[in-house]
Amino acid sequence: MKQLDQIVKWTAAFLATGLISTQAQTISQWDFNSNPADASTSTGISTPSIGAGTISFLGGVTSTFAGGSPGDPAAGGNDNSGLNLTTWAAQGAGSGTRGLQVAVSTVGFANISISLDFRQSGTVSRFFQLQASTDGLNFNDVSGGSASLGVMNNNTGTSFTPAGLYSNNPGGGSQTYAQAINYVFAAGSAYENNPNFAFRWVAVFDPANGANYISANAGTTTAYAATGTGRFDMVTVASVVPEPTAFALGALGLLGIMFRKRAGAHQ
Repeated sequence: MKQLDQIVKWTAAFLATGLISTQAQTISQWDFNSNPADASTSTGISTPSIGAGTISFLGGVTSTFAGGSPGDPAAGGNDNSGLNLTTWAAQGAGSGTRGLQVAVSTVGFANISISLDFRQSGTVSRFFQLQASTDGLNFNDVSGGSASLGVMNNNTGTSFTPAGLYSNNPGGGSQTYAQAINYVFAAGSAYENNPNFAFRWVAVFDPANGANYISANAGTTTAYAATGTGRFDMVTVASVVPEPTAFALGALGLLGIMFRKRAGAHQ
């Protein structure tokens, strides 16, 4: 009986280690592809492809449509569009004031995450900042959550911090998307179950000097240009839902059998 009790304790300990995976339930998503399809990447839509929400442009940036991300389900076809922004701030001005803003109600959802694919030209800012808001008006740099990166597609020196600072060098050749740039807010954050949740992705100064932008590729102040481009695809707000792995489910079943056996032994 003592041996059985010990096995039960070990099994429970394994389950307590958090042997779970996570899946994301999409709340809203933008793929920017024309609907109906029109066989052109230079056209698209800025309304959600899934769910509801709004996109707006900050500080005077201008938008067009251009080729989309390989992470888009339409990749490989001729209707995969991305949202292309340009007309960034002049050198030394307006850090954190130009970029993309997304507003999505998270009412009924917890464990909120943000994901996007992003492509930089060589002359746009190397650094971008993720900011979030609980009221759609006042924004702060994110904190307290977890940040991760997906497929980099030949981008180099890429980093994304828990404070929401993104840095990337797209290289000197044909620029490509960095895929699945992902941020998960801490459980219980004020962004959960919130009708006014919003976030921004804005160009910021090089944190090493704090007074100028540096170019994404060359990494110099002189190579930076307001005419550079930042392109978005697969912009997604989701609820991260934990689910047991197959191993954890099996262990849970084994634990149930052991409890039944132990209960039978006491009868």
